[in-house]
Amino acid sequence: MRIVRYLSPCVDKPALGIADGDLIAELPISDSHIGTLLLLDNSALKRISSASTVTHNLENVSLLSPVARPGKILAMAANYHPHEENLDINTDVETPRVFIKPTTALLGPDDEIPYHSITGDLVEEIELGVVIGRPGKDIRVEDAFDHIFGYTIINDVSARSLRFSSERANDPATHWFDWLNGKWLDGHCPVGPWIVPSESMPDPANLLITTKINGEVTVQGNTSRMKFDIPRQIAYISRLCTLESGDLIATGVVPVATGQDEVMLKPGDLIEGFVEGIGTLRNTIIRAGDD
Repeated sequence: MRIVRYLSPCVDKPALGIADGDLIAELPISDSHIGTLLLLDNSALKRISSASTVTHNLENVSLLSPVARPGKILAMAANYHPHEENLDINTDVETPRVFIKPTTALLGPDDEIPYHSITGDLVEEIELGVVIGRPGKDIRVEDAFDHIFGYTIINDVSARSLRFSSERANDPATHWFDWLNGKWLDGHCPVGPWIVPSESMPDPANLLITTKINGEVTVQGNTSRMKFDIPRQIAYISRLCTLESGDLIATGVVPVATGQDEVMLKPGDLIEGFVEGIGTLRNTIIRAGDD
């Protein structure tokens, strides 16, 4: 079962549906009420879908970001152990590193990622995405999975450098802010291609993640190498702010292998991010219109 948000050929407004194989059963729920949908379990979703009178073939629709405008897009920085590092490391005293991306960064599957004129070096970061269902504040680690509706793929596209003045680039005090600014540009957060409800998902702590650029594998790893697992991420974030239905959490990027460098993207590059149990999120880089 997959939750999709899409445009069909005959209707010019987004719709929500449940995809089973290549067939989509359209749900009688407004796109603006996706928060209600995210509170339902698999059995309720199946009942609604079985009553649907409108169906589409998956190949005949244009998929959109599965959440139209999340209240928050939260992302984890440096959340994976390096490939060669022993996992028996005490991280209990460390603090998860969380930042927020703006909703103007949101894109859907197959949308084009803009290479802005302010961008210097650009990289992709394919990550397992968590979709919050039941809201909560101060969520306990042992209760965290009760607040997850499902999982998706998030590409935390990041400008590793920005074309500011040389004086600014050489000022150490601005380094942290420029690192954040490079993640905030419009179109720097593709999400999709759909949501897999948590009840239909394999163990999220043991999923293969693979990134391809122009058909070549550049990064491969497993969610088992997270420093802070998903329950601890949710517990930590919910101490800082209330998690609401539709909020997205990008759980961290698999690091490149030792001795390899990140691939710097250029217009025309095709990025394919695969997460086991979900599928593949594809996007192409294009030169932005702000040149």
